[in-house]
Amino acid sequence: MWNNQGGGYQQGGEGGGYMSPGGFGTPQASQEKKIKDRAHNLLPVTVGEILSATQSEEKFYTGDIEVSQVTIVGIVRSVKEAPTRIDYEIDDMTGPPFEVKQFVDNDDSTPDSERVSAMQENTYVRVNGHVRSFGGKRSVVAFRMMPLTDMNELTCHMLEVIHSHAALSQQSSNHMKSNGLNNNTMGSGDVSGFGAVNGLTATQNQVHVIIRNNMTDQGANVEQVCKQLRGVPEKAIREAIDFLSSEGHIYSTIDEDHYKATDS
Repeated sequence: MWNNQGGGYQQGGEGGGYMSPGGFGTPQASQEKKIKDRAHNLLPVTVGEILSATQSEEKFYTGDIEVSQVTIVGIVRSVKEAPTRIDYEIDDMTGPPFEVKQFVDNDDSTPDSERVSAMQENTYVRVNGHVRSFGGKRSVVAFRMMPLTDMNELTCHMLEVIHSHAALSQQSSNHMKSNGLNNNTMGSGDVSGFGAVNGLTATQNQVHVIIRNNMTDQGANVEQVCKQLRGVPEKAIREAIDFLSSEGHIYSTIDEDHYKATDS
């Protein structure tokens, strides 16, 4: 699982996450158990992936990978506090703001030193929790939340999403081949929709995702992009747009304040 600083996977004995001891390339006898128990690992995901996952009873799947205990990274759009629960809307630009619930014990009898402080709006956070569905609406019940202290962690998270899914898909493919099954019977493990582009900074990636997701003829307005990235300075957003434009990732449409992605 993630360490106390939220900066990566522990390599110690708790074994939570795709980089846990035993790793990839374990003997075939242990691979079957590893695939079977993958729901107990902490899987890096995006909001878009949770929303698009298929559901079978109480379990969720993307391809052949079970999505249960997850870690997501995004910006806090809203906070609602109650004595027993804090409700958040977390936005990682891969889907609409997503509901995260954190159950707490903040009633009047709880000492101040033991109260759980709510995350602030317009700050980036990491959420570790369990995927749940109630009344047809999906959410994550958080067992740990922490603010990001380094924006590089946002880019790192997107890369971990891609790496973990590719590795787990390959591991599952090898397992299925060993049982005489064909690759065509399993999910593709496609991660092209997760938004990260190699070589871009966290801000550049976020701006690119917002512009790419805009399906209007005129494209995304720079002012709208700034509103969606309220935690990022406007100067940094415009610099990211200039870079993306010069590198051919986006292009201007009706004027210099409207852009579309070349791959949208």
